[in-house]
Amino acid sequence: MQNQNQSQSTGTRNETYDVISVMYHALQGAENCQTYMLDAKDGQVRDFFQKALQAQRQLADQGKQILQQCLQKDTGGQSAFGWGSSSGQSSGSSQGSQQQPAMSQQGSAQHS
Repeated sequence: MQNQNQSQSTGTRNETYDVISVMYHALQGAENCQTYMLDAKDGQVRDFFQKALQAQRQLADQGKQILQQCLQKDTGGQSAFGWGSSSGQSSGSSQGSQQQPAMSQQGSAQHS
């Protein structure tokens, strides 16, 4: 029941939302592993964090591929942002580059 309400409140299919959530946590895990690896003094501990970092990155990369498939299902193969279409790609790219710094600033503000 909660999943159905989630889809209704966000406007995003539950499956898509779930993939995004797992990707977010994998990337957070990778960031944490990077920090812990730098802190580690013992070689065995450092190696453990390095392996965990690689696993988290691999999981995030797989999630990107799955997310692309989910988004194609959500939009019927058409990008909601105009990506992938010859006419929308140039305008979508310029919009994306303009919006990117604002999103980066928001993300860094949350971590501070």
